[in-house]
Amino acid sequence: MNDHLQPPMRKKGNEEPLQRLWEMVDQFFDERPLKKMFETLDEYFHETFSRSYIPINIHETATEYVITAHLPNVNRHQVQLEFDDSMLHLTIQNNEVIESTDEQNNVYKKRRMYQNMTRTIPLPYPVTEKEIKASLENNELIIRLPQKKKFINID
Repeated sequence: MNDHLQPPMRKKGNEEPLQRLWEMVDQFFDERPLKKMFETLDEYFHETFSRSYIPINIHETATEYVITAHLPNVNRHQVQLEFDDSMLHLTIQNNEVIESTDEQNNVYKKRRMYQNMTRTIPLPYPVTEKEIKASLENNELIIRLPQKKKFINID
């Protein structure tokens, strides 16, 4: 059997140098203050980036072009839709104050959160502002444009 393919035998008292280094690194990251800091950073990045995307679906019919934006837990007053030539700008604004109180209703923790998400949607053809119809139903913003493409029947 080839000796160079076999893992080296460990001798008592003779630890590999990298093994002790890995143990020290593990111990460093397992310390409470540092672990709490990493958990806080994880929470920050999760809160910051998980809700900053507005998913949309687009489909066409023979009579209209429909854009659907999925907006769970969003109220009508938080939604702003702007029209700019050949673009729609969808903005969701969330301004929230979270207070924690004790038994005597004394506020001991107050956190303000302001979040602004924007999604720009290019339109497939020129339309006027009057042709754009929007409604918010069942946590979905539905934007309807008249179909301006001409479909040709093929025999």
